[in-house]
Amino acid sequence: MCTKIVIAGSVSGLGVILVALGAGLGWGLFPSIIEDEVIKNIVLTNTSMSYENWQKLPQPMEFQVHIMEVENPEEVHSTGAKPKMREKGPYVYLEYKEKENIQFSEDGNIVEYEQRTFFEYSPELSGPTLSEDDEVSVLNAALMGVLLTPDIEDDGVQLTGLAAGFNFLFDNPESVFTKVKVRDLLFDGILIKCQGSEAITANIFWKFVCIEMKRQFDNGLLPPAIRYDDESKNFFYSFFYHKSNKTDGHFKVLTGKTDVKKVGEIVEWEYEPTLKFWSGDECNAIKGSDATIFSPFMDKETKIYVFATDLCRSIYLSYDKEISHEGISGYRYVVDALQLGNLSSRPENYCFCPPNGACLKEGAMDLFPCFNGPVILSMPHFYQAPDYEIMVENLTPSKEKHQIYLDIETLSGAPLGAGRRVQFNMMIKKIRNFDITKNLPVAVVPLIWVNEGLTLNEENTNLLKDELISKLIIVDGVRWGLIGVGCAVFVAGAALFFVWRGSFKKPSKKQTKRRRST
Repeated sequence: MCTKIVIAGSVSGLGVILVALGAGLGWGLFPSIIEDEVIKNIVLTNTSMSYENWQKLPQPMEFQVHIMEVENPEEVHSTGAKPKMREKGPYVYLEYKEKENIQFSEDGNIVEYEQRTFFEYSPELSGPTLSEDDEVSVLNAALMGVLLTPDIEDDGVQLTGLAAGFNFLFDNPESVFTKVKVRDLLFDGILIKCQGSEAITANIFWKFVCIEMKRQFDNGLLPPAIRYDDESKNFFYSFFYHKSNKTDGHFKVLTGKTDVKKVGEIVEWEYEPTLKFWSGDECNAIKGSDATIFSPFMDKETKIYVFATDLCRSIYLSYDKEISHEGISGYRYVVDALQLGNLSSRPENYCFCPPNGACLKEGAMDLFPCFNGPVILSMPHFYQAPDYEIMVENLTPSKEKHQIYLDIETLSGAPLGAGRRVQFNMMIKKIRNFDITKNLPVAVVPLIWVNEGLTLNEENTNLLKDELISKLIIVDGVRWGLIGVGCAVFVAGAALFFVWRGSFKKPSKKQTKRRRST
């Protein structure tokens, strides 16, 4: 009988060992092995698995452009009516990003590069009802921007010369609103005329304005949206020509060799460790990556910093909720309202305020120091910018449609999906010496909003599953399998122990009769 009890105890002991083994392997050794594998793959080297996807995005992003038309331009121009907005789009372009001139430091801690962006219009994703040849009725941002710039800078001399010559620049405009083809608005350009007939050329003020614009262009002082055409000697204004087939500066970033949590972190941009656009150190700090690589091992407390060259600033995303993409679990991180908060809600944003004007209200940011032009940034449809939403009509701000978000598989830092949603706006108001503006209301008018979107496609989702998720599933299977078997074995051993122990103590029928006769 003692032998049976020993056997039962051994069975239970084996169960305890299996449970301990499952816990030790499942929460100790295996995760450590997988983490080491992640680190080896994520650190940027010529041969690491992350290098190829970092050097060239494995799939194009969808660059979705929503054009904000003005339904009542004549009323706004002549009577100061509130602009009624109408969204048209999205016009979808495939956006390709590829790094070039890549150079690693000798110690492998730093990599330098430039990143080129290409755009390709997609009729399929845009849909059959949309075309780049569509005409849209919009605020003439080229004209309004040219008028606002000297007004903001309080440059009386430039305003006087411009007042005498700007009609020639824009071919005698009757309104600050215009009809324009989508392809011209976005890439090809709206004409700013500096060449014409002899009668026009005789206008000394027009010539003065064009000469001054050329001087500013040569010195990098014009907005990037304005380009000079050497052949025609004219200027053209478009939203994205300056981004197409162009690089967005010289980057120097960490490879993650000494600290994988800092992989992709920008050390310098354009050969400088900080920016020079803003009036304070905090606003000029360059934080985070270029959004083509993210650090692994994220949690709900992680803040993801990203540097946006076209906004001349860093932004951060914080945890919002758990998500799932095709069976892969992850976290969603979002940009909160404080990123564009005014001084009352976020005092440290003081350095984003223009030095020669008042700070904007909640939910908007003045990009003049970045663009060399009067462009105002907000979320689409003035989401989280209620003071500006009421300046126009027909907007429907929505967190689901208009908030910036990033979906991440937190162990590897692999992006599962993203939506970088921003809106560009411009103020309209009366400007002295320009009758074309005399009846305009004071309002911030949306021009376009853009969603740089990405949803990990089937091919790359399966690749992520094969490289990482399948291993995690195996680890989970081994861990819980050993724990489950161990628990079952332990329970079986315990059951045998109690059964055999009870049998050992229970007297036989003959023993019971002897006790009674005694």
